[in-house]
Amino acid sequence: MAAHHVDPADALAALRTARRARARAAARPRPLPGWYPATAAGLFALGFVLFGLSVLLPERLWLPAAGLQLAAAAALIGHVVVSHRVEHRPGLVPALPRPAAWFPAAAAHLPALAVSGALALPYGLAGFLLALGPTCGLAHLLLLRRKRARAGAE
Repeated sequence: MAAHHVDPADALAALRTARRARARAAARPRPLPGWYPATAAGLFALGFVLFGLSVLLPERLWLPAAGLQLAAAAALIGHVVVSHRVEHRPGLVPALPRPAAWFPAAAAHLPALAVSGALALPYGLAGFLLALGPTCGLAHLLLLRRKRARAGAE
């Protein structure tokens, strides 16, 4: 049987190379799944639209309103669960690591909040919620698509 002798310096060099390759692969952010932006934005919009519809129902229809509120809560909880599962998987760099990085996300949602606030004046809470769902959902969709494209380009 032949004995293989490995020089200790060669073994250390191979270990260092493997360690650097592993660190480089872990530091590279993986792109978000293609289904994620539409799913997260859709669940967000659906939740607030359902809440808005439940506000529109008269008080005597409390059972359908409660059903709409449960469905809205389920949609918003689904949004949080999907977002947490996708955004906090191993090898993914957090979306907003610095406090200064919150500004673009907040600025993207300001027009949606302005439109919703303007509709709240004549239509009340229902108008606010019914406008908030689609407008903030669209802003959320655009932010997540931009983030996905940026992660895929790196």
